[in-house]
Amino acid sequence: MTPVYEIAINQAKDGNVQNFLDTRGKFVEVLGKEENTLNEGKWKPFFTVDPNLVLDEILIGMTHWNSMQGFGETAMKLMPQDVTKNYFASFNPLAYGLLETVDGKPFDMETIKKEGNVVEFAIRKGKTADAFGEKRETFFKSLENYDGYKFAREFKFYELDAQGMPKLAENTQAVIIVWENSEKFQAAATPIFGSKEYADFSSLIDVKSYFATFATK
Repeated sequence: MTPVYEIAINQAKDGNVQNFLDTRGKFVEVLGKEENTLNEGKWKPFFTVDPNLVLDEILIGMTHWNSMQGFGETAMKLMPQDVTKNYFASFNPLAYGLLETVDGKPFDMETIKKEGNVVEFAIRKGKTADAFGEKRETFFKSLENYDGYKFAREFKFYELDAQGMPKLAENTQAVIIVWENSEKFQAAATPIFGSKEYADFSSLIDVKSYFATFATK
């Protein structure tokens, strides 16, 4: 069975952050007791490229599932329950999907839950068939030159269809990038965004969602 990682980027409905957090906490408590879930975490964004988003109202949650089948079985069990309905009524979804590592190797969510690290989440759709090829490799190799860069992991991205079934999104990938702390991330950001490596890669993709975040309890 191949593990999958559910990612949900949600914004509190009508600015009611407390209700969002309260219903989410109750839902996660139930979710964590399911045998198909292996880990769970949440991250609070401090930077995004969309000036219209209110970051204080947004959370990014991830759940590590033992398999796509395990996710589906648990979803069918939990969706009819009041704890789920109350939680889903408390937010507006900004992005949602299931992730599988591109390289097929395991991904340990604990590596992105360390307090103080900066974790970037991005979902991108390629404009060309080779968007995630050589120019992507060159750009991510260039990140190793910056102080504070720790690692990046690339993921296939599955969307839910009208029947709620996961479907591989065409030429779309998610990436998680980890930095040691905010000072080193911010020091690196300007030269990175001004680099030829970034320009070459970014010209091949449309960014569907991007946030820089901190892990939160």
